[in-house]
Amino acid sequence: MDLAHIRAVCWDWNGTLLDDAEICREVMNAVLRDHDLQPFPDVEAYRSVFRFPIRDFYGSVGLGEDRFVSAATAYLEMLATRVGEARLHEDARTTLSAVRERGIRQVLASATVAEALSRQMAPYGLHDAFEEVLSIVDPYRASKHDVIARWLATSGVAPKDLLVIGDTNHDREIADDLGAEFVHFDGGHQHWSGETRRITALREVIDLLVPTAGDPDLVDVA
Repeated sequence: MDLAHIRAVCWDWNGTLLDDAEICREVMNAVLRDHDLQPFPDVEAYRSVFRFPIRDFYGSVGLGEDRFVSAATAYLEMLATRVGEARLHEDARTTLSAVRERGIRQVLASATVAEALSRQMAPYGLHDAFEEVLSIVDPYRASKHDVIARWLATSGVAPKDLLVIGDTNHDREIADDLGAEFVHFDGGHQHWSGETRRITALREVIDLLVPTAGDPDLVDVA
């Protein structure tokens, strides 16, 4: 089934457009070592465990409720010092440009508070690619559901005509709850579950949205 009916795309940021899984693993490893816990040996080990709710992820690596807030606070503080180190995933800019050229609306949603998200995005100059940038309020309850639902309710876009593109179970659950389409990008923070449509490169989105032979080369907007 193609997605030619899609009128709007909701992009996830961390792990989907921004290739930051390795940096996040390194930061999480620093937190784990501070608590005398076993670090992740490589990014694949990290991706095999990562999931939402974020408290469940922390609990699975030994950072239960008694240590969650202090560990998460330390993680966020350390992560903030590494802003700008990660690169965008290959074809991120050209894919955003190509989607825009096809008249499809685009928003970005992140499980990051607004100030931190703005700092994360600043080095890449992508704000103009999105109609809106949606962020959360509570960093310890990292759910994007409500902000996406509010945007959808006022957008004039039917849920079935929205495509959510993300790299985690949380993105999939949001799409399912809203009645939107979902595509898992299998290059971010969490391994593909095997239950959904999947892409391994961002430019594959174009073939899903407009399945044509000999699609023109994508042109970078930067």
